[in-house]
Amino acid sequence: MTAQLELEWLGGAPEARLRRRRPGIDALPWGTLAAAELAPELAAAARASWTDGAFSEYASAAAFTALTAALLEAGAPIDLVAMAADFVVDEMVHVELNARVAAELGGAAPYLVDLERVAPVTEPGLPAIERAAELALRTSCIGEALSVPVLAGSTRAAAHPLTRAVLARIVRDERPHARLGWLVLDWCGARVDRARLGRVAARALAAYAPLWAGPPCAEPPAAHRALVGWMAEDALRQALQAAVRHDVLAPLAARGITVPAA
Repeated sequence: MTAQLELEWLGGAPEARLRRRRPGIDALPWGTLAAAELAPELAAAARASWTDGAFSEYASAAAFTALTAALLEAGAPIDLVAMAADFVVDEMVHVELNARVAAELGGAAPYLVDLERVAPVTEPGLPAIERAAELALRTSCIGEALSVPVLAGSTRAAAHPLTRAVLARIVRDERPHARLGWLVLDWCGARVDRARLGRVAARALAAYAPLWAGPPCAEPPAAHRALVGWMAEDALRQALQAAVRHDVLAPLAARGITVPAA
């Protein structure tokens, strides 16, 4: 059922455990962005952007959870499973970070979601190893690989101490997330259908293509972009195009996975 995205914090033992596992979050310069002078339309756009970021990280947590389950069902190596599962914790920390930035900007933007459909689905009847390979490809080899250069560029562009610190923390975590997929594909080896994975990759890339091939959008002034942590559109498109070529297509080809040209 579609409803407004709402995030809760329980506190107590769960919070204490999370802080032990992922320390340093409360040391970021919280409270400093709330005092920034933002035009109402820019503040609204920034709230929408960081709210979208919170949901994107939530969806990534669901994707790594699904991947972890598929790896367990496929009998994957213990440490590989543990790596995938540990990334779920990273993503939930990123949910918190995005949500807290949105709160400093005035609160979450309206955002309708169906959380019961947030986890990725694969073709029914696939063996567990095929599901693991597909989820690793979509989530890590493509999704995370494309997010890393955007986050890195946004970190460089961010001028405010809080947005820069939050983005730097997220991009630090995301780099290993992008490597996980290749580890999974290398473990799967010749036991998976490479032609099918090529078609999966083509569909996944097509879903992201509007980010680098869609019509140009109006941009706020550079000083405002820097305050909330947005890349310039030209730089964003160039970073994504380079990532597709060098971080997605090239390593896929090296593993015998050809992505249809379309």
